[in-house]
Amino acid sequence: MMKRIFPIALVLLIGAAIGYGAAIFGGANEDTSAAGGEGGREIAYYKAPMDPNFRSDKPGKSPMGMDLIPVYEDELASGAGGKTSSVSIDASVVNNIGVRTAKVEYGSLRPSIRTVGRIEYDEERVANFHLRSSGWIERLSVRAEGEPVEKGALLFEVYSPDLVNAQAEFLQALRSGREQYIEAGKDRLRALDISEQQIANLEKNGQVQQYVRFYAPITGVVTALNVADGQYVKPDTEIMALADLSTVWLMSDVFESNADQLRTGARVLGNSKFEPGTTIEGVVDYVYPDLDPMTRTIPVRTVLDNSDGDLKPGMFMTVSVAGPERAETTVIPREALIRTGRQERVILALDGGQFQPAAVTSGIEADGKIEILSGLNPGETVVVSGQFLIDSESSFSGAALRMQPMRHDHDGEGDPEGVGVINSISDDGRTINLTHDPITAIDWPAMTMDLPLAEGVGADALGPGGDIEFTLAFDEETGGYEITSIAVVEPIHEHDAPPDKSASAEQADAMDHSAHNASMDEIGPSEATDQMDHSAHGASASSERPLVKAFGVVKSVSAEEKKITVQHDAIPEIGWPAMTMDFPVSDSMDLASVPMGERIAFLIRETGDSRYIIDAVEAAQ
Repeated sequence: MMKRIFPIALVLLIGAAIGYGAAIFGGANEDTSAAGGEGGREIAYYKAPMDPNFRSDKPGKSPMGMDLIPVYEDELASGAGGKTSSVSIDASVVNNIGVRTAKVEYGSLRPSIRTVGRIEYDEERVANFHLRSSGWIERLSVRAEGEPVEKGALLFEVYSPDLVNAQAEFLQALRSGREQYIEAGKDRLRALDISEQQIANLEKNGQVQQYVRFYAPITGVVTALNVADGQYVKPDTEIMALADLSTVWLMSDVFESNADQLRTGARVLGNSKFEPGTTIEGVVDYVYPDLDPMTRTIPVRTVLDNSDGDLKPGMFMTVSVAGPERAETTVIPREALIRTGRQERVILALDGGQFQPAAVTSGIEADGKIEILSGLNPGETVVVSGQFLIDSESSFSGAALRMQPMRHDHDGEGDPEGVGVINSISDDGRTINLTHDPITAIDWPAMTMDLPLAEGVGADALGPGGDIEFTLAFDEETGGYEITSIAVVEPIHEHDAPPDKSASAEQADAMDHSAHNASMDEIGPSEATDQMDHSAHGASASSERPLVKAFGVVKSVSAEEKKITVQHDAIPEIGWPAMTMDFPVSDSMDLASVPMGERIAFLIRETGDSRYIIDAVEAAQ
């Protein structure tokens, strides 16, 4: 019996030892994978490749089903304190998001001007008819505009006393035999627009014509007809107009920024909807010397053959005008350039999966390429596909941690206190909208905002227009402040009527909007933070403060008061927690473009009187 028990016990002992060793080594490996990465680098957290806002403390899948990628501690240190905003992306992620690169080249471009043109009559082939004496239109041969006529065809006959008298005087001069009288009679008939053929017939027949005929001088179409049979006309009456359509003018409007590329003889290509796929060729015949003050364009004329009559005056065409060939310079593919308001940049592909944004200055575009005047050198590699995702990540990585909601510690003792005026109370009585004075304990400027009431704090005794004192406390769950006590006091604001949210608009009117019209992408969160001195919160601000980028959801827009209400995330750069508040906006902003109820990114700045104003808004990516 003992012999059988001993082998079983030995097997159990060996199995326990193996299990214990596996647990120890397995635990060690698990700890290593969680705390360290390749090459012993410390992993700070894991993030989603397509959404830098999503983070996890362990590997896994993103909400989009992609593998999370590690963010290392040394990368965060480089992003916060380094001089560049380079990011490192795993090779598999680079492949998944379709990153393509191209070399910066040295070459020449031949730009072309793309614009819109229209077909017009050839003004050198237009005939207008006016009589040189008063009379009556008789026997009108042309009946409608657009009617074709041949050269020499009868247009109309006219009875005019002046023409009858001129013919009679000429016949009398012929009978006198005096050459000077005869020539004077002929001159008068010519002055009245009688043709040489008609004068010769009069001289031959010796009979006055009561009705004088007028014939078409060109082959064309009737473009204007302003008379009818029997109508009395004067010399200032335009009877009709004819246009020869064998040639037409293509008039193109070129913006003044392209004026230096225009020259006579340049090749012109035109395409029209009337015959898709057909290209009409010509050359620049004339560049007009004046600029249209309304459209800020320069007219350019091209003479086109229209012997087949396909081109109709009034047609629109897309036009391409060839420009002069430029000297050799640095060029990149057009899609590699990122334009953000007043700034242009590209994403450089470095060794080891590193990517870095670089500011550049661009020039002309041609054939899918663009000229780079500064910022790049031939031989460097730029990203031409997926660069917007990398650009977003590079601008976000240095500020991702700072954008998280956090409690703002203040130096004073006890909870921060403030005074203000109630604007409105929510239907459930748990949130009040108020306009408060600056709260220096937490570096809040004077503003209009929504604040929730803590449990046990009621608003039954409160009403719009009431002056209050209140105490705030930070709520760890919501990441924002709430009112823990509130009391009605004697009026402390100078106002004759209950204030409303228009206080924000009044604040905005008092601000200096002179030099701020920044684009959202022009200043990233990390750039704005780097420009600010965090030790100076609460101090007297200068008239020109750095811009700060923040995120939130638009709750309401008031175009009349020039303000928007935003439920924003924490703004650590200025020590604000997440809250809902009213912001005045700069005069240059178009409130019609603000996306109601959508998440936005917006730029705010301090105006110098402890107040903040929104300078730009765009939909959050």
